[in-house]
Amino acid sequence: MLSELGCVDRRTEESGEDARSVEPGRLFDAAVGRLVLMYMRDPTDALRLIAQRIRPGGVVAFCEWCARPTTTASAPGQPALASLLQLLGETFKRSGASLEIGAELFWRMRDAGLEPDPNPLAEIAFRMDQADGAYRRWAWMARSLLPKMIEYRLTTEPEAVHLIEHSLRDELTGPRALVPLSWLMISQWARKPSS
Repeated sequence: MLSELGCVDRRTEESGEDARSVEPGRLFDAAVGRLVLMYMRDPTDALRLIAQRIRPGGVVAFCEWCARPTTTASAPGQPALASLLQLLGETFKRSGASLEIGAELFWRMRDAGLEPDPNPLAEIAFRMDQADGAYRRWAWMARSLLPKMIEYRLTTEPEAVHLIEHSLRDELTGPRALVPLSWLMISQWARKPSS
């Protein structure tokens, strides 16, 4: 997943290099990642290694999910979406991903020797009224993870198809729907100390 990590300057952007292929000793102004640390075995160590490639005073910024049950935005009356979110969360968890890493970014950055801003940005995107786009987004995610859901014995194909094609569609495409498009996303940035 490090290929998703953005450590770019004009030379790397033109050459197609990423964080794994740049020459040793070369420093960058910033490292930016989205939904990357959730797949790392030790996110704090990953941040420490990334910070080694950043010049003093440079920035490290990540945007990660925080999918705790208390942070999942779901309007009342959306039991199918709540069931799907629980199923998706358990699938990610069994794969080894951490869906709560967003809530840990500040502390992990500080433990990695960085100076995190105490005011991260937290957001949930919503779709309102006739939320067919929201339905398609969640259905696509569910379909893409269906093989893993079945492998982990979390559901069967008929159960999942019924949830996606019937319950979820009816629930999310009705009038006056307020539908979250994601779990809570937390964006945290930090500076590498100058000294």
